[in-house]
Amino acid sequence: MKEFWIYTGLRLLSLVATFGIVAGIWSLVAGEVDIFFAVILAFVISGVLSFFVLDPQRRAFAEKVETRAAKAVEAARAKEDAEIDSEIDSEADTPSNGEGDSHKV
Repeated sequence: MKEFWIYTGLRLLSLVATFGIVAGIWSLVAGEVDIFFAVILAFVISGVLSFFVLDPQRRAFAEKVETRAAKAVEAARAKEDAEIDSEIDSEADTPSNGEGDSHKV
């Protein structure tokens, strides 16, 4: 979970900082800021920026998710194997009355 919060916090910080820079430059150039377009531009710039700058944090987060998923899959397989083994054991313990035997004469 730590990797998730680090990556998310850095993405939000990147967005806010990018918005501040975009709004500041826009204000200097045009005199007033169109908030809607400044936010859209900040999203695009911070997205591209985070793709390159936050790559190590994203990889750490992805590795953590992959590890957790592998553990969950392994636990599900072990549970399924245990259920199959218990079914086989219960069938072996049940005495057969001879019906349905394929090698009956």
